[in-house]
Amino acid sequence: MSSEKASLPMMAVANLNRDADSRIFNWKQFLKFFLTLAIVYIWGSIYPLSSLIGIRRDVTPPLGIPKKIQKHWGQYAPWFPVEKYKRPPKGCEITQVNILQRHGARYPNSYDSYDESIKRLMEADKFVDSKLDFLSEYEYDLEEEELLPFGASQSFGSGETVFRRYSHLVNAKNIPFVRSSGKSRAIHSATNWTVGFAAASHHRYNPILSVVVPEEQNNTLNNDCPNAGDGTKQKRAWLKVFAPPIAKRLEKAAPGAKVSNDDVFNLMAMCSFETLAKERGSEFCQLFKDREFKMFGYHGDVEKFYKTGYGEPLGPVQGVGYVNELLARLTGRPVQDHTQYNSSLPFPLGRSLYVDFTHENLMVAVYSAMGLFNISDNPLSTKKMEKESNRVWIASKMVPFSSRMVVERLTCSGRKKMHGPKLVDFDDEDWEDEHEHEHEESEGGGRQAGEHVRVLVNDAVQPLDFCHAGKGGICSLDAFVESQDYARRSGDGDFEKCYN
Repeated sequence: MSSEKASLPMMAVANLNRDADSRIFNWKQFLKFFLTLAIVYIWGSIYPLSSLIGIRRDVTPPLGIPKKIQKHWGQYAPWFPVEKYKRPPKGCEITQVNILQRHGARYPNSYDSYDESIKRLMEADKFVDSKLDFLSEYEYDLEEEELLPFGASQSFGSGETVFRRYSHLVNAKNIPFVRSSGKSRAIHSATNWTVGFAAASHHRYNPILSVVVPEEQNNTLNNDCPNAGDGTKQKRAWLKVFAPPIAKRLEKAAPGAKVSNDDVFNLMAMCSFETLAKERGSEFCQLFKDREFKMFGYHGDVEKFYKTGYGEPLGPVQGVGYVNELLARLTGRPVQDHTQYNSSLPFPLGRSLYVDFTHENLMVAVYSAMGLFNISDNPLSTKKMEKESNRVWIASKMVPFSSRMVVERLTCSGRKKMHGPKLVDFDDEDWEDEHEHEHEESEGGGRQAGEHVRVLVNDAVQPLDFCHAGKGGICSLDAFVESQDYARRSGDGDFEKCYN
């Protein structure tokens, strides 16, 4: 989906009078109209229309479904910023950015059986609830696997945002280095991202997708561990808790239909997939209540926790390869890894902006290998759902479609104090907004000068307790590297357990 040129705005043309005078050709009016049209076209080619009228493609447009419902679609939710982006504190300058991004919204996977669940519901003798009447003429028409136009737009918008936010890192000799895992939806997300970045720069900088890593082989952008669990046992346990009452209600509304627990999940998933595919509210959404969507979203939390998260002993090791690549980029030293890293592929150091496209399961593995969202001491229950305010492991906030983890390397200057180490002089009072109050400046606090790191997931700054981060979630680069000892030891033998 290319949006390099803005669409021309519709031109309003006044109605001509139908008398004889109106049929006299007016060369001056024609020339004026032609010149106006030419100017609009040229202007739209140079400056994307979205920039002129303030369209934010990285913000989910109205889809006909309340945002509070969308945020309970788990990993099938569209991207949304968990918090407003905050710039680093005063005295710190971003010198490098590493982005790990999930592909944009897609069609259902080929192995999903959503259409079969719909057919079973349509086999009812009759519908006694008018919310089901749409099924009398319904035809399932969703494609499989591929990136949606909506997903392409999400990726394009992300590229625009990255240029706006980090353009100071880019020059003609230092443009983003972009990689992608081998699935077409990831590849197309990456190429749409590059087009968005180029368009936002008015085509001064035109990054390309430099490396595609085939998924048939082990690689750092795709989780792979044959001996690991996949969370099936745990997600089925939760499905047995919340789905039966819904199945019973649907069977009552559609006498003669046989609705299983899996059918309930599939029909609820259709709310998301069809809404994003059609870019309008799916009629499947109206079949379920708000609390039921909360339980559906929790199903995604459980799946990710017990698939490649802390709940699976061999989950975190599947993210170790990427973490070791990240450490290499941050330090400018060659990759030290004995898991998924492939030394035969291009892997330049010394760049200021790296972008990698992948899947949500790999992102969860990376979070777990790094120590983000660490609830290993309090695993998710498969019997009851705690209040969202008491939970930090929430799939829709961690890995929605087009989710992104951003690792910023910072160089912080300091000032001498009479006694003690060299500290950065951060003024917590001095908050400033960028792009019409879009971005705030994060809190600082005294900190040793030098190189530092902070991590953001969907624009929310992560606390980084594991490297003793202070205010603003910033810790020294050395402390961050030291904290990643599990990855630096290539997973303490867990990688070998994946295959032996």
